Amino acid sequence: MTAPGWRLTDYEELAQLGSGSQGQVVLARHKTSYQVVAIKYLAADLLNDVRARTIFRDEARLIARISDPHVARLYGYVETGRGAAIVMEAIRGAPLRQVIDARGAPLTPEAALAILKGSLMGLHAAHSVGVVHRDYKPGNVLVQEDGQSKLIDFGVAVLAGQGGGSGTPAYMAPEQWLGQPASAATDIYAATCVLVECVTGAKPYQAATLDDLRMLHLRAQVPVLQLPEPLQPIAAWGLAKDPAQRLANAAEFIVHLETAASRAYGTDWEKRGLAVLGSITAGLGLAVPLVAVGGALLGSGSGATSSGAAWAGGQGAGHAAAAGHSVGGTAGKGVLAKVGGAKGAAAIGFTAAAAGTAAVIMWPSGPSIGGTSRGDVRAFFTRPDIFLRQPYMPASETPYIDYQMTVHPSTVRAGTKVRMTAKFHARLPIGAKYGPGGTRTCFGEKSKRTDVTNNYGFGMGTGKDDSSPHGMHFYPMPPVRANEFPDNPWFLVKATEKNIDNHQPYVPSLCAYDSKWTDIFDFTVPPKRDLPPGRYLVAPQHPMKLENIRRSDGDTPTPVPAAEVGGTTSGHLPIVRVVD
Repeated sequence: MTAPGWRLTDYEELAQLGSGSQGQVVLARHKTSYQVVAIKYLAADLLNDVRARTIFRDEARLIARISDPHVARLYGYVETGRGAAIVMEAIRGAPLRQVIDARGAPLTPEAALAILKGSLMGLHAAHSVGVVHRDYKPGNVLVQEDGQSKLIDFGVAVLAGQGGGSGTPAYMAPEQWLGQPASAATDIYAATCVLVECVTGAKPYQAATLDDLRMLHLRAQVPVLQLPEPLQPIAAWGLAKDPAQRLANAAEFIVHLETAASRAYGTDWEKRGLAVLGSITAGLGLAVPLVAVGGALLGSGSGATSSGAAWAGGQGAGHAAAAGHSVGGTAGKGVLAKVGGAKGAAAIGFTAAAAGTAAVIMWPSGPSIGGTSRGDVRAFFTRPDIFLRQPYMPASETPYIDYQMTVHPSTVRAGTKVRMTAKFHARLPIGAKYGPGGTRTCFGEKSKRTDVTNNYGFGMGTGKDDSSPHGMHFYPMPPVRANEFPDNPWFLVKATEKNIDNHQPYVPSLCAYDSKWTDIFDFTVPPKRDLPPGRYLVAPQHPMKLENIRRSDGDTPTPVPAAEVGGTTSGHLPIVRVVD
């Protein structure tokens, strides 16, 4: 494939994972770093096909924007006059399609919800940088042996707002059938279709002809009655015909999902769901990594997936962060703490290569400095009705902290100057009273009533002294895993902090403080005796999780157990790789 015999010379091929008329995928190991990767080569007879080469290059260009544990990672792109190749992460796991088929029966609701949550986290990372997948389906989700999932195949992905009818018909949203612009809501529709299939064993819409299937997606009622009652609202939100009526924000969808799952299946639903998925995947006994690259160029038809097997084979404390409100107390107004994060596109240099021109971007061929990593952490309550003593308060009205982080560069060495941009958003209902059906009456921020939302607080890292040195907390991987929020401190790197765009208004239409600001942290990577080479989760405070939950009927705050009120921390921290 590509020019006969053309290969990336820095890699030793281990196995062929998939091939077709439009390309070939191989498992390979870097000769110096010994890193195992998946390499996708463009077919030789397509190298001079401008459209095919552009699609191939654009796939890499879009994936380069995304950095998230739930999305297969791009390592590099190479294009010369003799060939083109995409180098990506090789993942231990199996396609969700294979997991479903191997089980031979519907997945448990907990397992299906765990898959949906992981996928939504990956989609949220893509949507945050303007990328819409457009071909979410069981074949494009890899389930690992710990049950966690990764999203693959951005072969038909586009930037938000672009149109076109590409996708897999069983999972295509109405706007795709109509050739209208794609948005985050397009992917959420497909993810909800997969949820229905996982839980019921059948796709939400089935027809004998493509035209009939099109009409079902466009006009048929959402098949919510196929699902267990707790999941019916999720399906209704995700499968609405009008994209404006869907929960178009994947992060918001996750909050609703976790609330419904915790209420219906207990607070350990995700742990049990991941265990089911992991046991099925481990039982498949697969031998080599499944290719984690887009399949649109491996066979005929858009969205075709690649074939292949799967690989079975500190110290110190940061400053406090909290959210709280106390009328007449010393806590002050609105959110009291510092948590945050910013979205942005990863920058990777791509150069279009005409015949005879070389354009090489290869990260694995040597540990260069660069890249961007993102994290998104959300703290909220699945039982705000209990926490705020409002029996009719819906879970969607929960107080929350949303903390989004961008780190650049994310591959570093001793002496590298690094910046974390952290964007904070918190919403704290104050002065609200809820009646039957969740109806809200707002009595304002200065209300002295005792039957409204008031006198409570929570935070991240609030158990620490705010006068402690500010810094970045580094947690080594392993033993820490990608989706953990570690309890034990490891390494602290001193950092400077700048706070900008601080706005904390009380919004009567929300009956809540709606607080936003941005923190910018700058630090220098210390010598390796203080921070050894390796992969780390990073956070600007410790622990980066919901804590110090409290409420008060008087002057003295009373601690509230997280389990009692459904206190939940979801999301993931950014990852930084320290090299020699």
